Amino acid sequence: MRTSWKLKVGLALGGGAARGIAHVGVIRGLVRAGIPIDIVSGTSMGAIIGGAYAATEEIDVLVERVREVLSSAEFQKNRLSFLRETKRSRGGLFFSVANLVRKGIFFGVSNIRASFLSAEEFATSMAAILPDTDIDKLPLPFGAVSLDIKRAEEIVHRSGNLRRAAAASSAIPGILPPVKINGRVLIDGGWIDKVPVLPAFTMGADVVIAVDINADLVESKNYRKGVDIMFRANSIKDATLVSLQCGMADVVVRPAVSHIHWADFTAWERCIEAGERAAEEAVPAIRDLLRQERLFSIVRSGTGKRLSELVERSGARHLVLE
Repeated sequence: MRTSWKLKVGLALGGGAARGIAHVGVIRGLVRAGIPIDIVSGTSMGAIIGGAYAATEEIDVLVERVREVLSSAEFQKNRLSFLRETKRSRGGLFFSVANLVRKGIFFGVSNIRASFLSAEEFATSMAAILPDTDIDKLPLPFGAVSLDIKRAEEIVHRSGNLRRAAAASSAIPGILPPVKINGRVLIDGGWIDKVPVLPAFTMGADVVIAVDINADLVESKNYRKGVDIMFRANSIKDATLVSLQCGMADVVVRPAVSHIHWADFTAWERCIEAGERAAEEAVPAIRDLLRQERLFSIVRSGTGKRLSELVERSGARHLVLE
């Protein structure tokens, strides 16, 4: 048994728009506790935050960049505040879209343009958080997940421009425009991989810490209209997908941010605090996992088998987009 062999710890950051700012707090909590982060995978906001950390490995720099962007006058002028006003209870993105559908606003905008926000508006914010560099040049191995809607394939961006990959991973249909790369039409990775645990394993992680910041599945009493039934069904599908994907992780961190509206970026400080608290609570379990010397031999000989079994069970195709 080779006890000197070091486990590679993967961090899988899920999507969740404004709630995803909690990832910053989770990373800060893990770093301060001395938990190693060797590999990062991210979906949507998880790709933005994960890519920014993988580019610097400096959590204080990341916190400052996020603060500057979300406090800037330019960011506060975007139309996300309008979406926040459509909040229903503690619902997420689809509750907001459902309200826009009822008002005829979403369909009206969708028939005129490809998205509610322009690529230019989003790119300005991205440029302030993410450096203009290639993924394969980052200090930490990083993968951003997106969905190719033409070929119905999951894409794990392991190379290419970091900003472009993060933009593709966070292109919420109808809210942000698809990103075209090498003939592919790419949208938010959360539509196929809400918490990218399996990509972290395929990138070489031996153990994976998943961060789930998806909204709670809140019971609704209103099933009289077709649109309510449709969005309720989608919420159930999302919750099931999250449960399946988090079930593949070794440890799951769940910041208490479900009460925060998915478009409320003014709550960034609360999100970071919630993320840090959740990470601190998970640290004992993570340390116990890493402390078990038996994992060194088990993972050393069994990682390949475990990974192949996970891939087979998922049925997903994981591609590296050059």
